[in-house]
Amino acid sequence: MRSRQRLVALGLVLAAALAQQPAEAIVVERIVAVVGDDPILLSDLRARAKPFLLQVQQRVRPGAEQAAAESQVFKDTLEVMIDQRLEAQAAERAGITVTPDEVENAFRNIASAQGITSAELFREAKARSGLTEQEYRDEIRRQILEGKMLQLRVKGRVRITEDDVKAMYERTLREERKRRDYRASWIVLQVMPGSSPEAIAERKKLAAELVSRARAGEDFAALARAYSDEANTRDTGGDLGIRAPAGSPQAQQGQRPALAPVFENAVLPLEPGQVSDVVEMEKGLVIMKLVSRQPSRYTTYEAAKGEMVQRLQTEILEKAKRKWLDELKKRTHLDVRL
Repeated sequence: MRSRQRLVALGLVLAAALAQQPAEAIVVERIVAVVGDDPILLSDLRARAKPFLLQVQQRVRPGAEQAAAESQVFKDTLEVMIDQRLEAQAAERAGITVTPDEVENAFRNIASAQGITSAELFREAKARSGLTEQEYRDEIRRQILEGKMLQLRVKGRVRITEDDVKAMYERTLREERKRRDYRASWIVLQVMPGSSPEAIAERKKLAAELVSRARAGEDFAALARAYSDEANTRDTGGDLGIRAPAGSPQAQQGQRPALAPVFENAVLPLEPGQVSDVVEMEKGLVIMKLVSRQPSRYTTYEAAKGEMVQRLQTEILEKAKRKWLDELKKRTHLDVRL
């Protein structure tokens, strides 16, 4: 009798567990967005976000910080998926397709550029981002489709002039400068608290004279040893060592120290050998000199011209893509439920 009761009890437990499964499946497989008539499922979102979630788990400490980062990954990934669903719907209406041969050719080109085989490319993708071969193929197919739609969108309307290319080159150099290590020196003239206006004017006059002398070719290091009030660097001619711009990866990762913003702003616009204007501080006056800077990878405009044209084309296509997607969103029913 007891054995029968145990079997009945076990049967009730199993029945309850089975009865709960559909409810759990509904929770897991909920819809997170609807684009037109197409739903995006939570399981699809999780699959697409997987490589980025792995990066978060590796780089962000567990707890509230990691949870916030993961939440942002889901939001960003869903936004990308919505854009791609809009593109796919527009491609279907336009009769634009991607053939298996086009996907294979893309893989061969990517593998060839990296000097590896397609099989090695898939293995690296799996190790790096957790993507299966099919998921990687789906991603490449989406990229090819997007490229076709953008070409159709802007075909015949891309006009790039020589002035455009030169402007891109100058902008690229300015951006690159914010990432390059440099060596700087300074002269610090202290202004004592409570100094009279006459004493302050005298220090400012000396600072202006030192700028003029340094710009005229006088040895900056010798001037620093003779006049600087900053004891830690005076004996080395005001040498501040190698620094990195505050926003560069080297500074953010702690590989190089950065100067305070007021001094960085004075030294970054300089070319090697140039001397800044006087930087006025509450407790002193500072003169900066850029001693050297890590060489640019862009040797000449002509050598960089091809890359600049490509950057311009990418920029134009990206702007066209954003405008087109904004138009599609206005004409399409969107329901985001994340």
